[in-house]
Amino acid sequence: MMRILAIPFGWILRLCYTLVKNYGFALFLFTIVTKLVMIPSSIKQQKSSAQMRKMQPKLEQIKKKYANNKEKLNEATMELYNQEGVSSTNGCLGMILTYVLLFAVIEVVYAPLTYISGLPSEKVNESIQTVIDYYSISQAVKNDVAEGETEALTLSQRLELSGSESDADYLTELFTGYNEKLSDKLKLTDERLETVVAGFEADPTMDEYFNDNKKFSSRLAAAGATSRVELLVLSVAKDYPQLFDAEVAEFCEGFNYTFMGLYLGAYPSWSSIYILIPVLSLLSQLLLTIISTFMMKRQGISQQGGMMTGMLYVMPLISFWIAFSFPAGIGIYWIFSSVLSLVQTVALQLYFSPERMDKILAKDAQKKRRKPSIYQLALEQQKAQAGGGQSSLLDDLDGPPAEVKLSKNERKEIERQKINDARKRLVEDDAEDDPRVIEARRKMAEKYGDDY
Repeated sequence: MMRILAIPFGWILRLCYTLVKNYGFALFLFTIVTKLVMIPSSIKQQKSSAQMRKMQPKLEQIKKKYANNKEKLNEATMELYNQEGVSSTNGCLGMILTYVLLFAVIEVVYAPLTYISGLPSEKVNESIQTVIDYYSISQAVKNDVAEGETEALTLSQRLELSGSESDADYLTELFTGYNEKLSDKLKLTDERLETVVAGFEADPTMDEYFNDNKKFSSRLAAAGATSRVELLVLSVAKDYPQLFDAEVAEFCEGFNYTFMGLYLGAYPSWSSIYILIPVLSLLSQLLLTIISTFMMKRQGISQQGGMMTGMLYVMPLISFWIAFSFPAGIGIYWIFSSVLSLVQTVALQLYFSPERMDKILAKDAQKKRRKPSIYQLALEQQKAQAGGGQSSLLDDLDGPPAEVKLSKNERKEIERQKINDARKRLVEDDAEDDPRVIEARRKMAEKYGDDY
């Protein structure tokens, strides 16, 4: 699912990178574009917040009226939401969109070869497999501790001690043994094994490179043949371009996967400067939460529902976890997103003042004709079945209930139904005096022994 969503985001991010030639700044442009696209949704939420502000007095009355009856409290609250045409899920919609967007961006950030390079998928997959092959054999070399050894020898040391006249023959025999010990997922074919032998024969120090976590991230490699390994391809292709297709090596050499000197494929850790990324991510999200809450309270809007309130304050912790658990590029994007969301929130709150929003809502009410919601229709049907004796839970509240306006066609349909019902009743009344109907009822009564 995320791959499908990632494709259009990949196109946008690729265009941004083409403009600035730096992946970090491309992420910033990309975040601006996504925020602009979501402005209509943000304005809709702003209107919903204004409607919530106007509903506050009635909501307070409902809380007082049904303080001891939780079921009726919920029913009356939902009835008020439907009466006013406000969705109770509007507050969470923005968060849901944010997370959908985030996980699509994670896919793009992990896979720059797939979404940014424009390279054929066959060459991308081949380059990923190459990295996995060399890493798997290097790990096997590292873990091969012979009897009497305190630690495993490097490949260069083994070649020095082998005394073999042909390094290729020795490596083939050695790697064949290692290959048998690998899992089925990582096991090399004869053709791939031959290629890896040739690569290590040309440079026997490569196993040290693939086992050095400062140069080659084992966290990314542990994911196996997935998009995460593409980040490793970027770095390995710069150091060992001879292992890859010429187009792949050329792209990796020219691709600037940094932001202000920080490599975006690195994982944050407590012992590196990269720890600033999750810390800044947490602080920016916390600032966004505090200011958003303050501005909403200033306009007289209280947070509705424990889930929404909890999400607001859990978000900073989630942002820290995401920025710490994924490569630096994800954290950089999250910081950009939080900062731009803060700017957007303040700008919308200042522009859509309570007075201006009241005018906008008044105009919308004149233009917009709301159809009855499913909840309203169900309520009306329930009243009708009860013989009209059931009153609304909101009848005692101050102010008239919102009028449900119908379109011209809907009014015609109602009139047509009334006419049909009247005709049906007329036919039934005429049937009461029909001799044939009277005789049929008499025969049925005699047949079943009933009085007639």
